[in-house]
Amino acid sequence: MVDYELENKKNEKKELLKRYLGQYHAGRMKRIQLERRLKNIKKEMDAPIGGHGYSPINYGSTNNMGAGAASFVYRMSEIETKIENQKSNTEKALLKVMDIMDFLEENSTERMVLELRFIDCKDWTNIEKEMHLSRSSLFNYRNKGLEKLLGFKKVCQILKDFEGRI
Repeated sequence: MVDYELENKKNEKKELLKRYLGQYHAGRMKRIQLERRLKNIKKEMDAPIGGHGYSPINYGSTNNMGAGAASFVYRMSEIETKIENQKSNTEKALLKVMDIMDFLEENSTERMVLELRFIDCKDWTNIEKEMHLSRSSLFNYRNKGLEKLLGFKKVCQILKDFEGRI
């Protein structure tokens, strides 16, 4: 029973470490999403007025004012601010991930697998091709790397602080 609990605790720590290392990728994806949103708003603003059912004669009340272009400008400004904040957060996350990777030997296979996954944000298929290893070998190296990282007190402290923030 004790071995099961110990193994479960170990797996929970690995998952937390993977989540910590995945911060950069998640931040990068969020930034890309915001940039895509901004691009779509700009495209919408540049679209010509018209389309199905458009009439050049205004039959509506002249007292009604919509948000119009000001709404788009405000939205764009808001998204641009979010993008800048996200870039800053993503850069910080990258530095955190790189600091953790420095605990592993520089030329180790474990480190290379973890860097390709969590810094270069590659999927497992691309990592397989790049390293000429099977998926199961990659998972073994990943797990060895995670276990090595969890062997450092500093890494465990970083994870403890991270867990308190999430």
